[in-house]
Amino acid sequence: MTFHHHHKMNGCEWCEGRQSLWGAFVLGLGIFSLGMILMLDNFGVIDGSPLVPYWPVLLIVVGVSHLVGRSSGRKLGWGLSWIAVGAIILLNNLGVIAVGIEALWPVILVILGANLVFRCARRRLEREGDQHGTNE
Repeated sequence: MTFHHHHKMNGCEWCEGRQSLWGAFVLGLGIFSLGMILMLDNFGVIDGSPLVPYWPVLLIVVGVSHLVGRSSGRKLGWGLSWIAVGAIILLNNLGVIAVGIEALWPVILVILGANLVFRCARRRLEREGDQHGTNE
């Protein structure tokens, strides 16, 4: 008996869809809120400048949505990467650490490269697992 990737082992397809929707909802709400704050700031209704340093929270939310969404195991590397980059930029904006873009872009290259390596390694392990599963 072989299992394809679209089969659900525990059968809770609705629950997994809900988690994915929750991540998208939270991300959408964050982007919507940021847009509203910037728009109201442009019209002079509020002063959004105190919130500007906190924009990297959206990157952290993207990372969290990868961790809680459907197939979150496959998105672990990307989720942690978004969280790490968001946290570094946020801490820099708040003056906790001093990191310029010249120091940050190599970190992004390392993260992208590591994600590619882990993705290839995971696919190879999945293929080997599928081959062993079909021989039984």
